[in-house]
Amino acid sequence: MQDNRLLFKCPYCGKRRNYTLLNIRRKTLKCDECQEMTRCLFNRRPELRESQSGMLTLKTREGKEIQVMMRDISSRGIGFEVLKGKDLRLLRRGHEISLESNWSPAMIPKSRFRVQNINGFRVGVMAKR
Repeated sequence: MQDNRLLFKCPYCGKRRNYTLLNIRRKTLKCDECQEMTRCLFNRRPELRESQSGMLTLKTREGKEIQVMMRDISSRGIGFEVLKGKDLRLLRRGHEISLESNWSPAMIPKSRFRVQNINGFRVGVMAKR
């Protein structure tokens, strides 16, 4: 995805087609050649997120700790999944938290993060500057 333009290559037959897509994050595209439908998710971030998996300890400003599963990381933030539904109630958009990794302490910066979004059990946080 670049400049709202997408070069789509059908995973079934290999046919290529250009699409213009404005302000959407997901769409089902139908191949003109083989008529197969493909569900697409679009990453509109200027930098790529690296898939990463491992347990993190999340600390709220109130001092509560919960275990979360990291899913991705970039230079600007981290995405993780809350493992227990009741723990999700501790988080709201705009809250400040800190994260620690026991398995790779250097991976997570020693700074505070701000909760940017919550979608189901998935949470995205951005490093506070």
